[in-house]
Amino acid sequence: MKKSILSIITLVLVLTNLVLTAIMAIVVIPSTNSSNAVISKVAQAIDIEKEEEEETELALNDTETYNPDVKLTIKLKSGADGKEHYAVIYPQLKINKKDKDYEKLSSTLEDYKGDITQQVQDVVQRYTADELQSSPDMIRNEILVKLQEMYDSKFIVGVIFSSTTIQ
Repeated sequence: MKKSILSIITLVLVLTNLVLTAIMAIVVIPSTNSSNAVISKVAQAIDIEKEEEEETELALNDTETYNPDVKLTIKLKSGADGKEHYAVIYPQLKINKKDKDYEKLSSTLEDYKGDITQQVQDVVQRYTADELQSSPDMIRNEILVKLQEMYDSKFIVGVIFSSTTIQ
């Protein structure tokens, strides 16, 4: 009699374990699949960013600098102090000599010097003196995007402020 009761209790525990395992599998598998999908999307985004970074990493001898030889005095947006501030910037462009558009567009840089400096002025004047001091890379990247849109090409790979004075 004792062996039968122990066998029945063991059988009930095994069946309970089986049912709980099945319920856990039903609940866990869908959430795991959705987590895997999110992880896959993030991994793809990282790969895309990595490829873009690899494209922008150029050897020094694969680039040249275009210097428009202009001094830009730009009135900056009023900051928290309420005072007028000005920036004096000497912009330069970093050009990719290996880009497919280099031969065709590099000769037009001097012709469009006014447009280039206008793009620089338009972007810089939207920022305060504090923003220009604290995040110049963000501003240079915004100028870069505007110039790439203007030329409809990515042969310009960087914007450099060879000298910046903020008053």
